[in-house]
Amino acid sequence: MRFFGIGTSSRRHQRHHRAFYRRDPDRVAGGYKAALSNPKTTRAGRKRAEAELHAMGRSAHVPLMTKIKRALGMHKTPRRQREESRRERQDYSRPTKRRQRRREREYVAREY
Repeated sequence: MRFFGIGTSSRRHQRHHRAFYRRDPDRVAGGYKAALSNPKTTRAGRKRAEAELHAMGRSAHVPLMTKIKRALGMHKTPRRQREESRRERQDYSRPTKRRQRRREREYVAREY
């Protein structure tokens, strides 16, 4: 049994929001173009992106060098550089021990 007041407001809000929201065709086409050149996109995904671009009347051309890089699994940035940047992001995301101890002291001081 479904109650009228429960769970309907969120759906109404989504429908209402979509009525006023329009997708920018240039951004949509850009997303499909990105999917064509992304080495992690599946073959089926590339086919669909190409079909969507053709349906929009846009070019689905992918440069030969991009196709070669995709086939060889080459990335724009070297693996070592990607791993270093990932480590740096992880280091900044976690607080240092000094900062963590200071936060704990401040938290304890606020309680009293």
